[in-house]
Amino acid sequence: MGVILPALSLAIVHIAGDNVAVVPAMAALLGNGIYATVFLAYMIFGSIVAGMSAWIGVKSGRELTTVVKRLFGLRGKRVLALAVLAVSLPASALTGGYFAGHLLEGLTGLPYIAAVPLCIVSCSLLAVGYGRELLQISNYLALLFIPATGIMLVMLLDTIQIVPFQHMISLEHISWTLVLALIGYNACGMRSALVVETGAYFAPQNYTGVYLAVLAKFFEGFFTLLLAHLALVSGTSALMPLPAVADKVFGPWLAIGFNSILLCIFINTMVPAMLVNAKQLSVLTKLNLWPALAVSGLLIWFGSFISLDLMLLFMSGTGVVMIAFICYIAYSLHKQGANKLQ
Repeated sequence: MGVILPALSLAIVHIAGDNVAVVPAMAALLGNGIYATVFLAYMIFGSIVAGMSAWIGVKSGRELTTVVKRLFGLRGKRVLALAVLAVSLPASALTGGYFAGHLLEGLTGLPYIAAVPLCIVSCSLLAVGYGRELLQISNYLALLFIPATGIMLVMLLDTIQIVPFQHMISLEHISWTLVLALIGYNACGMRSALVVETGAYFAPQNYTGVYLAVLAKFFEGFFTLLLAHLALVSGTSALMPLPAVADKVFGPWLAIGFNSILLCIFINTMVPAMLVNAKQLSVLTKLNLWPALAVSGLLIWFGSFISLDLMLLFMSGTGVVMIAFICYIAYSLHKQGANKLQ
């Protein structure tokens, strides 16, 4: 229990746009291929990346940026900033722009072109410390997402058809572009930094942090599989299947509550993401926090008008770059020895 409960907590912290929006949206397009796609992205490759990130924290006892700076100097810090931004900016454009904008449009009636900048500006203000009480309320509301989806699964049990196991593990209709894009989400700057910090925290307990990170990724992958299954068997072809399923199961009024909870997840993801984006831009451009926030917000706004397929294709490439950099950090740390970082 000393590992399972922290692993569940880490998995809940990692619930973001890829789990609740990207995967359900792609389920309708991929059909049964979504199962193998999610399994490979989270439980295989995602677990490897998470375990390697935690190992970096265990061996160094320090956070990711400190490890990189001590290993490679200022140049390494800039390379890390570039690698993080290459994944974090398009992920932010999808989570806080594309999906959050469409969700806010459905909730408020605001046009998409106005809903997206409203999301970005609100998350930027929350990121710098304004409205802390609102952010706390959002955090608590977001926790209701798991029981809400559990209720939907229970209420749809009679209509859900069991998918044959051979269909679930079939690689015939798998989307390797989506696999790589989801791995990019898993290697996103916030997630890798958080996992490295987790490993550093558990460093006195040897490899407990590594086991915790891998187990958390399995929990996250299993939960994402349930969401993909829910979206797939519902038969909806909506841009965001989960709100469509909620409307079908709960009715329009309760569906508004579910969509508000979903929006809270996007907010909780975007608030730290805006800080990550701004700080990495500051490393590359020497801009202060507010100008860096403004530049990152503009980039996210522009990215929100790029098609989902094109954005996922871009992230499949940037995700590989981020993973390669994490592997190189782990290799350099192993080669030089953790004692040189003390």
